[in-house]
This record gives sequence, structure tokens and C-alpha cells, in this order.
Amino acid sequence: MPPMREALRTVAWTLASLAIFVTVWWILSMTLFNPALVPPPQQVAARAWELVSTGRIWPDVLASLRRVYVGLIAGSVVGVVMGILIGQVKVIERLLDPVMQLMRNLSPTAMIPISIVWFGIGENSKYFLVFWGVVFFVTVNTIAGVAGTPRTRVRAARCFGASEGVIFFRIVLPSAVPYIAAGVRLGVASAFMTIVPAELLAAQRGVGALLQQSSLQGQTDRMFVALAVISLMGFLSDRLVKYLFENVWGRYTRYQSDL
Repeated sequence: MPPMREALRTVAWTLASLAIFVTVWWILSMTLFNPALVPPPQQVAARAWELVSTGRIWPDVLASLRRVYVGLIAGSVVGVVMGILIGQVKVIERLLDPVMQLMRNLSPTAMIPISIVWFGIGENSKYFLVFWGVVFFVTVNTIAGVAGTPRTRVRAARCFGASEGVIFFRIVLPSAVPYIAAGVRLGVASAFMTIVPAELLAAQRGVGALLQQSSLQGQTDRMFVALAVISLMGFLSDRLVKYLFENVWGRYTRYQSDL
């Protein structure tokens, strides 16, 4: 099937899915639920337009994106480095892997009290919570990618006299990239799930803060707008990460496979 036709089909199915979702939402809000508790789509859309047109929501969006991306980038970098070291060096694997397997069961929400003790209620505690929600997803996936490198290719490269650096950059890393990409995309979802409880820590700005303020004021339509914005930011961030891995790292791995 031609790429353009496939893209149009994807867009059509996406629009159909959204249309069905909005229709079911409207029917339920008008029949089964109290509209004051589950506002209909048109009311939420009107509130969203008000927040966007007046510029009220943009400082919150920018504040949340800054926190998410600082934690996401830091967690991804640390996770990739840790995953490569654990996957490549047996001594490090034996020393660090048991500790990591224990610590990754602690959710970012469980780390809120200790983050307040360590960093206070400022920005650093929010960065830390997002970092915590990302780093283990990336680490575990990177370990799997490094460990899944075809041993036959590594042995063949050594037989031809390739150095360990050449083997790493031309065989191990390209083999691990799909796993790293999956880990980062999981980290993106975790980061946006973490940002809401993180912004409950006395944040004046942020979509999580907007959600909390709307809840305290009983404004369910603004709450739905905040939830929709978080979902949209997460979706677009995931698409961005997927694009970067397919078009930047993908070229690197294809280039290495051609050598």
C-alpha cells in the first residue's frame, strides 16, 4: 500500500476512534451521569477555548513540560549509561542489578515524602520524582538490549580483529537501540503520570496545580481540560521520541549495519 494512502487510513481511523469516544462521552454525561460531575464535551471544549484564548493555561503547560523534560532527559541518560554498564560488565551487573531490582519497585508517589526531606518543596523535588519514574524503565530496557546482542556477530567481529570499542559502537549499541527506544517511550508515559502528584507539592504553576485548584473549586470542566492537556502533551511527546529514534537513531543503526 502506498505510504500516503496508509497515512490517510491511519488518520481516518484515529478520527473515527475519537468521534466514537466523544459521542459515548456525550451520551453518558447526558443520561447516566450528572453533568455537574461529568461535564459534556461541548462544555469542556468551551472551557478549554477560554483558557487557551486568554493565555491562562500556557504558563501551566510550559511549567509542566519543563519539569517533565528535565526529569525525562536526566533519567534517560542515567538509565542508558547504567543499562550499558550492567549489561556489559559482569562485575557491575552482580553488584548493581540486585539493588536496582529492589529499588525499581518504589513508585514515584512513594518517594514523595523522602523527596521533600531531601530537596524541599521547590523545583528539584519535582525533577527528582520525574527522574525516578523514568530511570528504571530505561535501565531495564537497555540491559535487555545489550544482553540481546547476537553473540555470533560479536565473536565474528573479534575473529576479524575488531576492538572492543568498534564492537560496541557497530554491533552492541545498534542492537540495543530498539530496546532503548521502548524504554524511553515507557519513561515518557511514566513522566506524565508522575508530574501530577509531583505538582501537588505546593506548585503555583503546572497542569497538575491547575487540576488541584480546579478540584478545590469544584470546577469539573477545568479538571477535564487539565486531564486532556496532560494526555495530549504525553501523546505528542511520545510521537516526538518515536520520530527521533526512527529518523536519527534509525539512520545510525542502518548505517552501522551497512558497514
